[in-house]
Amino acid sequence: MEYLVKFRFIFYKTFVLIYLLFCTNVSTADDEISFGIALGRGIMENVSGLHTPVTGNAGTNIKGLVLDDDSLNTNISLNIDYNKKLKDDIYLNSGISLVKHNTTDTTITFDGGFNSAFPDIYFYGLVFDLGPSYRFNSISNLTPYATLNTTYFFGRQSDTQYEGPRYGEGGPHTNVRCLGVSPNLGFFVNSGFLKGYGFSVERLLLECENDQIRSMENGYEADFDITQYRIDYRIPF
Repeated sequence: MEYLVKFRFIFYKTFVLIYLLFCTNVSTADDEISFGIALGRGIMENVSGLHTPVTGNAGTNIKGLVLDDDSLNTNISLNIDYNKKLKDDIYLNSGISLVKHNTTDTTITFDGGFNSAFPDIYFYGLVFDLGPSYRFNSISNLTPYATLNTTYFFGRQSDTQYEGPRYGEGGPHTNVRCLGVSPNLGFFVNSGFLKGYGFSVERLLLECENDQIRSMENGYEADFDITQYRIDYRIPF
């Protein structure tokens, strides 16, 4: 239910932004398309799901767990963004990214203290962004900006194997669905030899509801918090 409430919020926000884009008198000049690549580092935390009994935590119930090394890294993120000028220095940003994240080979500790092996997981899929962006006054030939996107990640996770000789290796790839926000601060070069090139720092703050992973056969919830560092090139038209 909480996920549906968040989805409705995203839907209404998207509707309002689309209305502003197509149904109001916005500028048709200075629109941009950009192409970028990013790497990043972050964490996966607040992991919990229905689980069978373990030492120190009897019963089949919702169990939380902590990764001994909670690193969640961005191996690569390739993106295309479209910036629509609305008015003065206000733009509407919409983007799509092809991403791949992974945990670090580690162990986990359940509520109650039981410790278990936890081979790494790869998360891959598409990230959709939509939100307002504001351009600040230029400093020399650099234009700084700030963006606040609503973000939806839909993808898959690897190495879900539970029963079998090699726990956590192989198995069907199951769905990952995340919703959140992505504040972004950056700048781009507006003149000179490097005109169009830019750099930004983006923070992905996502709440995820994921399908089966290993012994959590009914799925699990987790939060992703990843800081990404992106180089891009933008083309005005």
